[in-house]
Amino acid sequence: RNYQIPRVFSMPAMLVSLWSAAQMLSAVASNVCQDSSTLLQTATADTAIFVPELGAKRIPCVIHQIWNGTYADLPAETAGYVQSWTTKNPGCEHRLWKDSDIDVLVMSKAKDSIAPIWAALSPAERADIFRYLVLYDQGGYFAELTVACEKPIAEYQVPADAKMLVGYEFGHRWNETQRIEVNFARTEQFANYFLASAPQNPVLRRVLEMVRERFSWKIQSTDLTGAAALSDAVHEFLEVNTPDAVAKENIVRKNPPTVHFLSYQSERLYGEGEWKVWLLAAGRVNSAPQVAADDPNEAAELLVSRH
Repeated sequence: RNYQIPRVFSMPAMLVSLWSAAQMLSAVASNVCQDSSTLLQTATADTAIFVPELGAKRIPCVIHQIWNGTYADLPAETAGYVQSWTTKNPGCEHRLWKDSDIDVLVMSKAKDSIAPIWAALSPAERADIFRYLVLYDQGGYFAELTVACEKPIAEYQVPADAKMLVGYEFGHRWNETQRIEVNFARTEQFANYFLASAPQNPVLRRVLEMVRERFSWKIQSTDLTGAAALSDAVHEFLEVNTPDAVAKENIVRKNPPTVHFLSYQSERLYGEGEWKVWLLAAGRVNSAPQVAADDPNEAAELLVSRH
């Protein structure tokens, strides 16, 4: 999808285009939050949609969340978290998706992969898949309803050419015993309660492929759709785009370090060519004091907080 206003060369056409663009910008600035019953018609239309690009310039500033009622129906505490996104990001579009509209999205955009297994999935599994699919199809930012915006998206200090933002959930790699103790799915886990992406992200496509494969493998744990699936796809991308990744992993497994470490340094851009992923430090997405206490290098200005 092309998010740019097309260039025109004749003066009358240019005036019309500029007037139309001003109308669209005015609508965005007013931050009228769409009900998901109408957004699918817009999202699947053949015509181009103008969406502002703030923060990482390749990522449309559209904030996706899931809620089956109206804004007025949100519990007071949850409404505060949702409002933090609209208040701090007045230039962004905000969309609340209902289950019925998520069903339509899946049936239209993943009819051969996810749609055949949709009826067998739990509400939590469906919510996981939705975030991957909507960002793959439309791009933008996803945040669970319990996640508050702490910093405006336009002020994110990330490279303009980053096409995906994903954060470590903790500041160092656990060993297997520790992983089980803290109830993590992976020893180096990436958070799936907040992430951002441009459309057609190969990492998110791979997550959706993994979900379908794991369903066929009879996996019925959180490994099917949750942070495990996202983490596996991200790690796969990082390994492919880091020449010495396998050699380093061999060393780590033969001689486990006695100090805290991460396989891939955070606050760095990974990838070659068009697709680049920015790894957020754990302190960007996890407000727990233990992050800074255990791993000072991972302490950073908080972008979101999970409640």
